[in-house]
Amino acid sequence: MNQPDIFRLIYRSHSKIPPTQLDAGLGDVLRVARANNTTKGITGALLVYEDWFAQTLEGEEEAVRSLYTHIEKDKRHDTVKILEEGKVSGRTFSRWAMAMVSEHGNPDIQLAATATGVTEAASRSTTPEQDRILNVMRDATRGYGRGS
Repeated sequence: MNQPDIFRLIYRSHSKIPPTQLDAGLGDVLRVARANNTTKGITGALLVYEDWFAQTLEGEEEAVRSLYTHIEKDKRHDTVKILEEGKVSGRTFSRWAMAMVSEHGNPDIQLAATATGVTEAASRSTTPEQDRILNVMRDATRGYGRGS
């Protein structure tokens, strides 16, 4: 049985969450996203570096585009820009939620939501396709190509 095509959208945005509220703000984002995205069949990964976010969303195209439209209007960030979008043969981040960006070549720190914010979660190894996408997200949050 063939797996249906999945739509993937990768975007970058600038956080407007004050640094002193980032932990609690990310916890809120993660909790709400898990609940809402599960019902919509959306999976992906969110990377955070300083005051920049990069997120990959995967699922049915209409659901992903609808979520992205909602994200564009979210007042917790601005300068929202699509980095990549299109149909792919399957999900790359079916079990991911959020991670803190690390230096290239080092593992990301995966996070889990808690009652008061986020905490470090158990690490998973990555596939070559996950690494490729994570590098796109790392580059976007680190400033490579911000002007493009």
